[in-house]
Amino acid sequence: MLDKIKSYLNQGVTFVKEAYGELAKVHYPTPRETVQATIVVVVLSLIMALWLGLIDFFSSRGVSLLLR
Repeated sequence: MLDKIKSYLNQGVTFVKEAYGELAKVHYPTPRETVQATIVVVVLSLIMALWLGLIDFFSSRGVSLLLR
């Protein structure tokens, strides 16, 4: 029973060490990179919203004309 507990503790310690090692490899963006990425996301979201809005508008008009 004691060996099992030691084994679990060793696995836990190994996991924490490996996780810490992986965190050391992570590239955290600078504030400037974060702002640039946010601007890209907002602009692309607006473009997609406009595109989908136009498709919806013209599709609705087309269906209304067909149903008259």
